[in-house]
Amino acid sequence: MVSSTPAQRTVSLRRLAHYPEAVAATSALLIFFFFSAVAENFLTPISIANILTFGSITGIVVIGVALLMIAGEFDLSVGSTMAVASFIFALRLEAGMAPGLALLLALTASAMLGLINGLIVVGTGIPSFIATLGTMLVYRGIARAIGEGQFASFTGEPPFLFTLLNGGVESINRLFSPPATFRLSILWFLALAVVSTYLLMRTRYGNWVFATGGNVGAARAQGVPVRRVKLIGFTLAGLLAGLAGVIQFAHRLSVDPLRGEGLELVAVAACVIGGVQLRGGVGTILGACIGVVLLHMLEQGLVLMQVPVQVFQASAGLIILVAVMSNTYLARQH
Repeated sequence: MVSSTPAQRTVSLRRLAHYPEAVAATSALLIFFFFSAVAENFLTPISIANILTFGSITGIVVIGVALLMIAGEFDLSVGSTMAVASFIFALRLEAGMAPGLALLLALTASAMLGLINGLIVVGTGIPSFIATLGTMLVYRGIARAIGEGQFASFTGEPPFLFTLLNGGVESINRLFSPPATFRLSILWFLALAVVSTYLLMRTRYGNWVFATGGNVGAARAQGVPVRRVKLIGFTLAGLLAGLAGVIQFAHRLSVDPLRGEGLELVAVAACVIGGVQLRGGVGTILGACIGVVLLHMLEQGLVLMQVPVQVFQASAGLIILVAVMSNTYLARQH
């Protein structure tokens, strides 16, 4: 048996470093096979549908966060933005506004909240981690004020827009017995992931994102409109957070003041697990999406094994540490 030489191993690691999502994909497969073997009902259609359905809502937010992190910035207010958009959508619908107009108002508001984040960061030079930590609390207060600290729900006949946003995919669900619970949010997530990947990898804006995150000074010297890149990134992060909130409401028909709380940390964790580096300039949408699925597989598997939620938090933290160490090591081989 011929073993590889140190030089061959170095070449292999350098090749692997070109694919930052590789660690996440390997980890996701290991977790999938582990729970398939030890967790009863993990491979059932209902279980898989739950992973993808809940993961798709988180994933829509993660796409925006990933684009922003690759550009070298953070948005810790996405969970609060999600809550604001959900309340606006719910209350306007309950007040009798046309569903399309309520959707437009909610998405416009969430995009504006993201833009405000960007204006604060590029206008003052305050690190985005600190700036959006502050707006996270401000936006959460706005959500509580809009909803007067109470739940908001829609009590009328669900409009067709709800079906379009997050209706059940009955043509697929009925193929299983008992019926599965696949929903259209999964298709929205996949479509947005494809569009975002094209934007990042095949457009001038995508090149600007990588350049801005990799070395902002060099990017500015080469004519990259750094301020515009960051403003667009923050706006997209807010918009996608709002869209996720609206899609989730279309299924649950209610929203509470804590909607989206903690989502910002899950989104950052998914990105890091997926190979998006905290310093910016490195990462893929595919990797971030794999990170989302990995976390929801982990949560679903532990729930089926009746393991306390604290174990999920500890396991997720361990996976994040391993992912960061692995990606840092691979980056040094580049």
